[in-house]
Amino acid sequence: MKIGIDIRCLMAENYSGVSWYTFNLLKSIFELDNNNEYILFYNNSKPVDLPKFNYPNVSYVGFKYSNKILNLMFVLFNRPKIDQMIGGADVFFMPNINFSALSVNCQKVITVHDLSYLRYPQFLTSKSRFWHQIIIAKKIIQQAERVIAVSENTKKDLIELLGVDESKIKVIYEGVDSKFQVVNNPVELNRVRQKYKLPDKFVLYLGTIEPRKNIEGIIEAYSKLKINHYLVIGGGVGWKSDAIMKLVRNNAKIKLIGYVAEADKRGLYNLADLFVYPSYYEGFGLPPLEAMACGTPVIVGSNSSQSEVIGDGGLLVDPYNVNEISRAMEIMLTNKELMDQFIIAGQKVAASYRWQKTAQATLEVFKSLGK
Repeated sequence: MKIGIDIRCLMAENYSGVSWYTFNLLKSIFELDNNNEYILFYNNSKPVDLPKFNYPNVSYVGFKYSNKILNLMFVLFNRPKIDQMIGGADVFFMPNINFSALSVNCQKVITVHDLSYLRYPQFLTSKSRFWHQIIIAKKIIQQAERVIAVSENTKKDLIELLGVDESKIKVIYEGVDSKFQVVNNPVELNRVRQKYKLPDKFVLYLGTIEPRKNIEGIIEAYSKLKINHYLVIGGGVGWKSDAIMKLVRNNAKIKLIGYVAEADKRGLYNLADLFVYPSYYEGFGLPPLEAMACGTPVIVGSNSSQSEVIGDGGLLVDPYNVNEISRAMEIMLTNKELMDQFIIAGQKVAASYRWQKTAQATLEVFKSLGK
C-alpha cells in the first residue's frame, strides 16, 4: 500500500503533545514496517527543519505555498487534493485534525486526541474557537473511514458530541518512550539541575501553560502547604496564561523554567519529589506516565481520561477541589511508605504503555483498509 501521512505538526520548533505523538508513532511504525510505502506530506513557505526518517520505504513530499492561502483553498474549494499532490495514496493518515482536502477514493484515517474545544470552550481564546469552527472538524472526522481515539474517554466524546459511528472508532493508547526511566547518573542529573537552576526539593508540573491544565489550582493548593519544597512549573506558554503568570510572580517559592528540551525531561522528572497534573480535561495525558516511568509519584485528576490511563499508578484527586489537591500533596510528601507504594505502582503501569504497541495497532488499522 501507498500510505500518505500529514506531518505538518512536525514543522513546529518546539514540540508539544500532538507533535511528540506523531514523531514517536511514525518512528515506531517505520521500524516495524518495511513493506508499505510511506509518503510524508508537509507545506511551508519558509525553510523547515523536519525530523529525518531514514528508511528506504519513506519519502518526503513538501511544498512552499503560503499556509494561509492553501488552508483557505481547502476550506472554500475542497482543493487541491493532498493525496493527488503527493502522487497518489491508497490511505492517508492524519495524526491530528488539520485543514485538508482528500479524494473520495482515498481511504482516510485520523487520530483524535481530545474534544476539549467542545467540552470546555471557555478555556480557549476567541481565535482558537474560530480556528476550530472554520476547520470544520466534525466534517473531517465523519468523512474518515477510520478514527483513532487515544482513550475510551475520547471515543465516548466522539460518539456523544459529534455522533461518530462507533464501529469506525478504534481506541489506541499512546506510548511511553523507553528512555524515560530511573536515572542514577549524577552527571546527567547535575547538568539538568544547573541548566534550569533547580532547588534541592521541588514539586513539578510539566506541560503547556494554559487554563485547561489547572495550573492556577496547583498554585493555590501548593500555597496552602507548609513545606520546604519549591513548586517548579515547566512548559511552553499557551493561551490565557496572564493570571497564571501573576500568581507565579506573587510567590517566591514558585519557579517558572519555560520550555524543557526533550533531552532534559527525564532528568527533570527524576529530580522532582512529586509530579502534579490535576488537569480539568485530558484526551490521554502523557507527562504523568513519563514521570511514573522515571520513578516519580504522581497526582492526577480523577476525571476525563486520567483515571482510565493512570489507574492505580497515581493518586487521583478532584481537579475542582483545591483543598483535596493540597491535602494529596501534603500526604504524598510526608508519608514515605505511601510514596514508595505509588512509585512501584506507577512504574508498573507506565511499563504497559509502549510505542511499539501503539504502532502495531495503528498498522492493523491501515491494513484493514487495504483489503
